[in-house]
Amino acid sequence: MTYKRECSGCTGCCEGWLSVQVHEHYAQPGRPCHFKCESGCSIYEDRPDVCKIYKCEWLTNLDIPEWMKPNISGVIITKRKWSGGDYLEVLETNRKIDSEILNWFFIHHLTTNTPLRIQVSKGWNNYGPLEFRQEMLSKK
Repeated sequence: MTYKRECSGCTGCCEGWLSVQVHEHYAQPGRPCHFKCESGCSIYEDRPDVCKIYKCEWLTNLDIPEWMKPNISGVIITKRKWSGGDYLEVLETNRKIDSEILNWFFIHHLTTNTPLRIQVSKGWNNYGPLEFRQEMLSKK
């Protein structure tokens, strides 16, 4: 699959905001990937499948504005699955999510009926059908 956008300069998914195991090392909130270096990934050519497969939604969904790139916006957007289909998870990174970003996602939710799970001040907020909100209650 070819994308029109590139990570180029963004290492949000490697900075310890997402939980992932890379070889025998764990990246998780507060602990960046062991292989993250100043230029990006020190094992890029040898990175595991989990890194090859993950694409943030900004990279793959051209409906999301350019200014929503994770290293600019401070949020990582991931398409996730729930029992009723897809939803968007919006994760804060290095700062509290701002009102312009929240507003964009609320409008997107209202116009597309896409369920949302948005982190605000490190707490999770869920928007969508009752079944979605109930299912999300079981997630941390």
